[in-house]
Amino acid sequence: MSKWLERLSVQDEALPTQTVVELLGDRRVLIEHHHGITEYSRQRIQARVKYGVLCVCGSGLELCKMSDNQLVILGSIDSLTVFRGN
Repeated sequence: MSKWLERLSVQDEALPTQTVVELLGDRRVLIEHHHGITEYSRQRIQARVKYGVLCVCGSGLELCKMSDNQLVILGSIDSLTVFRGN
């Protein structure tokens, strides 16, 4: 059983350029290593990431922090969706 669990284990630390997405409850999303915003409204915020586009949907969404490396989105979050590819 332990070998099976070892194969399922997830890498604990992200690579320096790997996109990291953290969801805190249903009120906050942190996205690290993004490549810019492609859509912004109070119901939907989309950000380009290395492997495609990450879409945050909900209500009252607001981009409260944006830097070259991080995005912090606050609001009532209903869903996170990944669209792979360009």
